[in-house]
Amino acid sequence: MSPTNSLTVDSRVFDPAAISDESRNFNANLQRLMTTLPKWYEIGAAKYRRLREEGGTALPGKTFLPSASDLSVPSRDPTRTIPCRVLKPQNGQPAKAVFMHIHGGGWVLSDEKSQDQTLQDIADTHGLVCLSVGYRLAPENPFPAGPHDCFDVAEWLVENAKSVFQAPLTFVGGESAGAHLSTLVTLHLLQHTDARFSEFRFKGLILHYGCFSLSWTPGVYSFARRVPSLVLDLKILDAFRDAFLPGWTQATLENPDVSPLYADLASLRGKLPPALFTCGTEDYLLDDTLYMSMRWLAAGGSVDVKIVPGAPHGYTSFPRATVGSGAAEGLQAMDDFFQTHL
Repeated sequence: MSPTNSLTVDSRVFDPAAISDESRNFNANLQRLMTTLPKWYEIGAAKYRRLREEGGTALPGKTFLPSASDLSVPSRDPTRTIPCRVLKPQNGQPAKAVFMHIHGGGWVLSDEKSQDQTLQDIADTHGLVCLSVGYRLAPENPFPAGPHDCFDVAEWLVENAKSVFQAPLTFVGGESAGAHLSTLVTLHLLQHTDARFSEFRFKGLILHYGCFSLSWTPGVYSFARRVPSLVLDLKILDAFRDAFLPGWTQATLENPDVSPLYADLASLRGKLPPALFTCGTEDYLLDDTLYMSMRWLAAGGSVDVKIVPGAPHGYTSFPRATVGSGAAEGLQAMDDFFQTHL
């Protein structure tokens, strides 16, 4: 490395030559499948949610586990509670910590019951209580409903995790919109006016292929010129944004309460928790991971970045053994991160 170069990036992972034949075949099959499926904004969010739950989209359907339990967490609105899904270790070992999980789905799709198997695997492998948040979805409940639900659950866990689960809140994370919301949760607690929350520190963030700027990063427009698209396209992204932020303006998109890429991270130097960022090179949101991880690092945060050649958006949603998906690489990076920071 040049003595004047303050950054080191392994550019080999971005080289198209690094994409395996298995990944190319997986992506080609995924593209073909997606051309036969309706877009969520064409049939409506409610109908698409049912379709996804039944396994009728490109992503795997739900698997409900008997080991999972449901929990209602108080919200700032005394007339309602926030549904959560809890998965505990089933191997007879006591829980070491609590992982607050926030699902993805463009702030519009999926729910807290969508990842029982993945979260049970995490619980058993690492001795974690996994609590997935059933935050309110757009377009029925646009911003700030979803973030507020996540904030309320985080505050409840800070105060109650030890008494309810006999283990402290330690990690927060999610995929795509869930990574976005996990970042907002972290910043919300760090900037809280109540010392009970501002002095709390996560031991780690798990941020799989997050969206950190709702004004879209340059890579979104670069990928938009590719035909055919893979998992995401510009119309899908715009539809998600319009549902989450109806009537948005450019000022809205640059508000750090909406787009954490614009947050004043420098003011939080010494307070940012370690963060794992993962993303595939065939993801519209690749630049989001590159930009946000760089800003986190520049503000003094510890950062691990796993870039998976050829992996599309949502790649960790596929079973670990799915050949060519990249899931095994991304999930292994997550396992390593948990082990390091427990």
